[in-house]
Amino acid sequence: MKRITTLLTATALLLTVGVPTVLAKGGEGTRIVLKSAKAFPAAKGSAKFKATAEERELQVEVEHIRRLAGKRVVFIVGGKKIATKKVNRFGAAEINRNSQLGQFVPNVQAGTAVRVKTAGGALIVKGSF
Repeated sequence: MKRITTLLTATALLLTVGVPTVLAKGGEGTRIVLKSAKAFPAAKGSAKFKATAEERELQVEVEHIRRLAGKRVVFIVGGKKIATKKVNRFGAAEINRNSQLGQFVPNVQAGTAVRVKTAGGALIVKGSF
């Protein structure tokens, strides 16, 4: 019995490692990983969207872009610029938008693109829901 449990645990671990979760859905919304562009190979990012009958919420973050510290980056969702944010001294920037706070939150669905670019237009990270 112990051998079967160990085998099942090992199989589950291999499946988890072998198939990375790029898109996770659940009660907490949908989260995606944003992949780095060639110009910023160390950059990492993520985006999360949650919608209920009462509100829509969107969070987008990018990190490991220390060389852009103090400069502004542009957050683009569904082809529309939704915000600019200054990169902090640790090389990270994020936005949080919530419709209940009167903030604009774009309608996100499967296939909606998310991009973060420099103010000059160079791509940092990208992905899609």
